[in-house]
Amino acid sequence: MRIRSFFSQSVSLSLLSLTVLAVTGCVGPTAPVQSQAGTTTTIIMVRHAEREPGFDPPLNEEGEARAEELADALDENGVTAIFCAAFIRNRQTCDVLADRLGITVEDVSQAELALTKSFADNFVNNVLENHAGGTVLWVGNTGPVIEDVQSGNLQELYMRLGGTGRSPTRYQDIYTATIPEEGPVRFVKAEFGGPSSLD
Repeated sequence: MRIRSFFSQSVSLSLLSLTVLAVTGCVGPTAPVQSQAGTTTTIIMVRHAEREPGFDPPLNEEGEARAEELADALDENGVTAIFCAAFIRNRQTCDVLADRLGITVEDVSQAELALTKSFADNFVNNVLENHAGGTVLWVGNTGPVIEDVQSGNLQELYMRLGGTGRSPTRYQDIYTATIPEEGPVRFVKAEFGGPSSLD
């Protein structure tokens, strides 16, 4: 399976974000999230599956089974694009689905994820500009959390879309955000594959 970088599509957005940061000194309120006229865009958010210990480990046996269950849950749901954080565990989580659908995974580098608030803004902008009307899967991560500064990319993306309450941080969580052209984002919070031994 070929991997292409999310960075090439978000350079101008990243530079714009850096300019805003330089001028304001912080990230201010963000614009409402709305799909392009005449479209409804969907973003599905999941955490990577269970993994071995370490900084960038592969999936363990439980995680490999969950990756299959994710593919079973989504292979007939119209997924048109798949993005994941550039970690082995994230890639392996979405590879089964990507192979089934013949979709090229779009890789988001660890450098792009370092500032998770900027990542969330850039990711949403990229999806709404380049995948309007589609169904996009994000396979993300949960930490670290720095009070009032940033949290994991899953938490930041969920908040950027207007989510409230618990974000999709458990291994079995699968949250679907439906973004209309007008009105608020709607969420469906579900589970797949059953509870995890790591939660």
